[in-house]
Amino acid sequence: MKRRIFIAACGLVALWGCGGCQALDALGLAKPTAYLRGVSFDKIDLEAATLLFDVEVENPYGVPLPLVNMDYALSSRDKPLFSGTADVATTIPARSRKTVSLPATVRYLDLWNALREVRPGAQIDYRADVDLSVEAPVAGPIALPLTKEGQLTVPTLPTPDSVDWKSRVLDAIRGQSP
Repeated sequence: MKRRIFIAACGLVALWGCGGCQALDALGLAKPTAYLRGVSFDKIDLEAATLLFDVEVENPYGVPLPLVNMDYALSSRDKPLFSGTADVATTIPARSRKTVSLPATVRYLDLWNALREVRPGAQIDYRADVDLSVEAPVAGPIALPLTKEGQLTVPTLPTPDSVDWKSRVLDAIRGQSP
């Protein structure tokens, strides 16, 4: 009995060293799947815009699946626009499918440098490349690569009369950043 446990433990250690997806393949376990359903701009303030990556994740496991982080890159006509990493703090329930909006903050200076020749409100073709990391049971961290192409409307910068100055002043007094 002890020998079987030892052999099983050695096998798991060997599989662990092969990487998450390879370990799942070797064990015959299902892998989580993810689909990038869309990209859109969300919150826009005086300093930055929030870009939302709508990702549908399917968890085949009998335990919740934590999403760990997301690396993203956006390009237009093969020209890189911006990229980064966003911490993700959400979990997909056991044996279910869930669409989550994963936020990435884009500073206007980066957006301006990338889209100098494009006027606000214009539609641009884009390609989004996302690596979503999940913490799979037994196998550990797994990267789920995602790609989506489509069109995105370039946000317009807020005008002074469109800003809620009262909230910004109250937030500043409370020590909160916008």
